Amino acid sequence: MIPKVSYLPENIKGRDFIVGDVHGCLDDLITMLERVNFDPAVDRLFATGDLVDRGARSLDCLRLLRQPWLHTVQGNHERLLLDAMADPDGTRRMFHRVNGGTWADELIDAMDDELWSLSGAVMDLPHIIVVGQNSSRRFNMVHAHLLACPDPVMLWTDTDIDNQAWPDDSPVIETLTWARVLAYEAGLAALSDAEPDFYPGLSLTYCGHNPVPHPVTIYSHCFVDTGAGYQGNVWVGDQDSGLPMRLTMLERLPDGGHIVRLARPLACHE
Repeated sequence: MIPKVSYLPENIKGRDFIVGDVHGCLDDLITMLERVNFDPAVDRLFATGDLVDRGARSLDCLRLLRQPWLHTVQGNHERLLLDAMADPDGTRRMFHRVNGGTWADELIDAMDDELWSLSGAVMDLPHIIVVGQNSSRRFNMVHAHLLACPDPVMLWTDTDIDNQAWPDDSPVIETLTWARVLAYEAGLAALSDAEPDFYPGLSLTYCGHNPVPHPVTIYSHCFVDTGAGYQGNVWVGDQDSGLPMRLTMLERLPDGGHIVRLARPLACHE
C-alpha cells in the first residue's frame, strides 16, 4: 500500500500548535488549548496520532476528527482500533484490548453507529502531513519515523515524500506507524539535553509513538510524545528520567522553529 500524504498551506492568519500522542487525555488537551487562548477560527492543532486508548476519553478524542482545526496522522493505535473492529472475535481485538483498548469493547459489541461512522474518518487519516512549501518553514508530521533503512540509518527526504518514492516491496506504512529504531537514541538525547540534529534534505518532522522525557530533535525528527495516558515517569531504557508521563504542546514560530508552551503532568488514565 502507498502511504497517504496530505498537504496543507502555511498558516498566515493564525498560529499552529503541535501535541504528541493524546491517548484519550482530552481534559489535558482542552486545558492546554484554553491556556494558549486557542482560536479555532484561525489557529490549527496538529497531532502525532494515537488519539485513542489508555486515557479516559478516547471516544471524545475521536470526535475531534470532526473539527476542521485538528489535523492528525494515523497512529498505530488508530490502526489497532480499525483491526479490532474488523476482527471482533479474533486476536486483533484482543491485541487492541491489552494495549488500552478496553474502552471500545461495548461499542464494538453493540456495532455502535457513531464508532462505525468515525472509523471512516480514521481510515482516511494520512500517514504523513506536509505543511507549507517554503524550505525554511516547511514541516512534516508522522507518527513514528520517516525511516527508509534502519542500519545504517537512512531517512525519507522531502523530495522522496513529494515524489512518492516508496519501494514497491517495502512495508512503508508499518514503518511510518510502528518504527522504534530511533527511540532509544532520542531518549538519550533528551536526557543529555543534546543540541538539535538535522538530516540532509529533510525538513523538521514532528513525530510521536516513542515517549521521551521532553521534546528533542534528532535526524530532523522532533520527538514530541512525552507519555500522555501512561502512569509514572518516562523511562529511557533502564533509566528513570524523573519526569512524569504527560501531554506536551509546542507552538510553531515564524522562523520555522518552535517553543514548548505547556507540559502538563498526567491527569487522566484508566
